[in-house]
Amino acid sequence: MIYISKEDLETDIWERFIDESTGHDDNIIDRAEGKAIDLCKTYLTLYNTGLVFDEISPIRNEVLVDIISKLTTYNLIRRNAARKVPSDAKENWEWAMKQLEKIQSGRITLDLPPVVLPDGKSNSMWGNNTNKDYYI
Repeated sequence: MIYISKEDLETDIWERFIDESTGHDDNIIDRAEGKAIDLCKTYLTLYNTGLVFDEISPIRNEVLVDIISKLTTYNLIRRNAARKVPSDAKENWEWAMKQLEKIQSGRITLDLPPVVLPDGKSNSMWGNNTNKDYYI
């Protein structure tokens, strides 16, 4: 596993269910986590995902760990024979996707390294465009 550990998964699902879903094959967990990480990379456009998800020394962020754990858990649960996903697992997946959308839009910021362009500048742009007086 690159970014999360089995203990992180066990915060969302019982170890017994993980073992039943994977047949004690850790490669299945690795592939499920890989899918979750690839999905997250598409939303983390403001951050240097090469550094964040580095296989040797990833930069852990607990919000991102929670998101990837929920997405991985959902991928594992979908492997069951009946392919029926419990409603709480689906709700966790929906929560994780909403958080990714908020991260992508900049409503949630993570303490992760930003993307650096070749000229040394950051790709991120921050600002506030609230209009408290409601005028144009």
